[in-house]
Amino acid sequence: MSHLHRTRIARTIEIFEAARRPLFMVLDGIAQEDFDWNPAPGSRGIGKMCRHMYRVDVWFLKRLGIEPVISHDAPGPVDEVAGRMRRVQEQILAEVEGCESDADLMAERTSLDGETGARLGADVVHIAQHYLYHLAQMTYLRRIRDRDWSAPLDEWEHATHLIGDLVLE
Repeated sequence: MSHLHRTRIARTIEIFEAARRPLFMVLDGIAQEDFDWNPAPGSRGIGKMCRHMYRVDVWFLKRLGIEPVISHDAPGPVDEVAGRMRRVQEQILAEVEGCESDADLMAERTSLDGETGARLGADVVHIAQHYLYHLAQMTYLRRIRDRDWSAPLDEWEHATHLIGDLVLE
């Protein structure tokens, strides 16, 4: 089936899944000291980037009028931080999957503080792009610390080609 015949809901899920999957490949097997390492004072290492990404996800959910499933934000073991990332990402997926139509996906929503204008579909694609931006940084930082680590380049390529195919369909 061509991309054109799938719903916007299905395409949004496909983009989001492709962008989030490699993040966990970067975290798989990472030493806690490499996860906590920051390349320079005031900069973000992998652990800080992960926490930043789920804080941004929480911000997007609130902007969409959705109460986030996570609120705890603190440094911790890799598996705890990855667990918080997964929980909020699964909530985002559930919201998209819960749309009854493409019109529902693209409908203007009201934030938890009463602002309007956000749309779930557009915001989820924005989140996916945010993940890919930080994926490149996280991959670079992990390779600095572990030259033998095999970066998820095929998964990154898949996500970028998928987005390009969908944009140009």
